Amino acid sequence: MDDRTSEGPTGPTRRDLLAALGGASTAAVAGCSTTFGSESGSTLRVGTLRPPITLDPLTATSIGSEQAIGRVFDGLYEYGEGTEIVPAIAAGDPQIESDGQTVVVELEENARFQNGRAVVADDVVYSFTAPFEEDAPTAWRVSPFESVTAVDERTVRFSLADPYPALEDALTLPIVPRQEREADREAFATDPIGAGSFEVASFSEEKKATLRRWDDYWDEPTPEIDRLTMAYVEFPITQLTSLRTNRNEAIEPVSPLTVDHVDEVTNASVKRKQGYTWFYFGFNLNEGPTTDRRVREAISYCIDLEQAVAEFIEPVGQRQYGPLPPQVARDWNMPTEEWAALANPKDTDRANQLFSETGLVPGQIRILTSMDPKHKELGEALAGGLRDAGRGALVVSKPESAFLETYVSGSEHDYSVFVGEVSGTPDPDTHLYPTFHENMAGVTNGTFYREDAVMERLAAARHTREREQRRRRYEGAITRLLEDRVCLPICSFENSFAVAPDVEQFRVHPIAQVNPRLAAGETVVTMGGDA
Repeated sequence: MDDRTSEGPTGPTRRDLLAALGGASTAAVAGCSTTFGSESGSTLRVGTLRPPITLDPLTATSIGSEQAIGRVFDGLYEYGEGTEIVPAIAAGDPQIESDGQTVVVELEENARFQNGRAVVADDVVYSFTAPFEEDAPTAWRVSPFESVTAVDERTVRFSLADPYPALEDALTLPIVPRQEREADREAFATDPIGAGSFEVASFSEEKKATLRRWDDYWDEPTPEIDRLTMAYVEFPITQLTSLRTNRNEAIEPVSPLTVDHVDEVTNASVKRKQGYTWFYFGFNLNEGPTTDRRVREAISYCIDLEQAVAEFIEPVGQRQYGPLPPQVARDWNMPTEEWAALANPKDTDRANQLFSETGLVPGQIRILTSMDPKHKELGEALAGGLRDAGRGALVVSKPESAFLETYVSGSEHDYSVFVGEVSGTPDPDTHLYPTFHENMAGVTNGTFYREDAVMERLAAARHTREREQRRRRYEGAITRLLEDRVCLPICSFENSFAVAPDVEQFRVHPIAQVNPRLAAGETVVTMGGDA
């Protein structure tokens, strides 16, 4: 798929969509009817706007990849119905010693990888040390560990220089077999071996991941569904049509354009849950015009984010004023009203004044987005405001894998602004450290912001046990990030699926990467009368 540029609005409006569904769906059906019914048995096919990029847990950074990976791999622990952790490969709860600086985990003796080999402590050690050694995008999750060692074949000891409040989240990392991955890392990324309940049947980067149930899965519960396919769909109208024509039994995420009309054009139901995903405009502070704070402020006056959220995001998301999803900000008693006061309304005259003060020579400001329709719409809205202020603007939309490489390049030739997306957990560390800390610049941080006081607060908060002290450190760091216009928070976004009536007991988890969960606790998803 080629990069795409645009100088005008992209994608259908809500009115356009309804008209298309009424008059153009026949053509859409004709275009894909040859593939209907090609898969038999108990199959769940999900049409997703989030393409899978890789199946290697150590290098994956996109939700589409992580959702597929979560079915193939188990971690020591997994999330329960909410955000609490429960044992998976671990035989029981972690043993906390030395005032929180030593954690000992025993492994379940029956745990096996899909080639029949037992999961041993050395595999766990590898899973928690390789990301750091390889400078992988997941390194931030394991960097708090001073050492990870195998006590014996079924016992692992984690040592920390300081307590790590987000420890439970870190212990959900997928466990990767050392010898199988090291034998051929490139092959492992497309045809891996995990200890989860599904194994890989086929994989096509940025297109589709097809998984089949592993009938020898060592744990309970076992899925009822025989086959899971997660297929990339580029446009919301195609996505909804695929549900209407039974091409897919589920779609996700449900587009803001279609969420209120699913029941009008299909007999599916929408299942939604507030999660921990949010969008933002990030600025390139490494090179180019946006290294000047006045330029960043001028750009912030070029868009009405309240209107943009109302038009492109609601009702499956809400306006957000800081780099924490609303429920995280509430839980941590953050000053969201003060952060809202730092947000600019659209003011073209003020934008022009600031641009004039900088002496910036008029030219095109490059706005980088993925192919996600929401991201493209937000990018176009900003570009329109920049043009209103007499500045050239170019929206460059790239396929997911290219976007993930480009938005962290730091090159002014690639972007001055990008539309970023973060999916974390209830812990602020998962939203802030990988997104803004200088240690992650060029890896998962595309802003390249390097203010020492902010970096020190973000790093110190990772090792602060006392919650109020930790909260103050995060508050100080976030306020400075907003004052310096390092990013413009846009909105939070719900986790959502539309599922056909014969998909039974399907539940949406608040953590995006956990979806689609097909068997957990007492809940097992079935198709029609399978169970």
